[in-house]
Amino acid sequence: MISIVICARANDINEALKENIQNTIGVPYELIVIDNGKNEYSIFSAYNKGVTLSNYDNVCFMHDDISFETLGWGNIVTTQLQKSNVGAIGVAGAPYFATLPGAWWSGGLICKHVSCETEHAYAPIQDHALPVVVVDGLWFCIKKELFSQISFDEDRFTGFHFYDVDISLQIKALGLDILSLYNITISHSSGKLDTIWLQNALITQKKWENLLPFSVIDLNYAQKVKIEYRVLAEYMTAMRANGLGALKTIQFAVNQIIKHRIKRFNIVFPFVFIGLALRHFFKKLGLR
Repeated sequence: MISIVICARANDINEALKENIQNTIGVPYELIVIDNGKNEYSIFSAYNKGVTLSNYDNVCFMHDDISFETLGWGNIVTTQLQKSNVGAIGVAGAPYFATLPGAWWSGGLICKHVSCETEHAYAPIQDHALPVVVVDGLWFCIKKELFSQISFDEDRFTGFHFYDVDISLQIKALGLDILSLYNITISHSSGKLDTIWLQNALITQKKWENLLPFSVIDLNYAQKVKIEYRVLAEYMTAMRANGLGALKTIQFAVNQIIKHRIKRFNIVFPFVFIGLALRHFFKKLGLR
């Protein structure tokens, strides 16, 4: 049985979504809609309230703008979360979460199984799933019993970003697996990297700095540097898109590298980083 928690942008979700859930889930469920039409809640506080109201062993958190294409997806959820080593599941995520601040997808090493979007799998898929460090918040499910040890961190965070990353890292810190599934198909619309996103990325970095980078796969040094570079590059792009100047953005990047990456430098770093920087420069000039 499954408790479905939705933080709704109106006082309720639309009837089409209710019918979609009812027609596809295939197991007993309850629907817990948190009315956020007046923007009284952050996603963190809304989901914590949803957990408190939930009655079933498995809790699914989802956006109010998705729909399910897989019939009987509830059986897949309960089967996966019955495994003792699995704490959470989703349909998109990454096996590496960087030291530098940014999006889980920025590094390019990702899982993604969302309808009408390009599917990604960083490795051959086994048993319809791949292990990840973090899952995306469009839809994910967690064992209810874990909420005696974890919660959505409404004390540190505001807004509607990084709740998925933070709760994933809490689960990984308990030593449990998180899986990104390829046998549940969902359609979804994308979000926006606003100033709250920038802020919450830095809060996440500070909170988890002793654990990061976190990886569930083996990567060599050059691969890690490439991912870190890409993550920082996208964060810088988001800074510029939100009105921050070029000088402030460059200063931020330099400070990040000095504070969080110098202690991880080794002899090959200068060559790897210079190569990546030159490639980025030539790309901007349209030379490659």
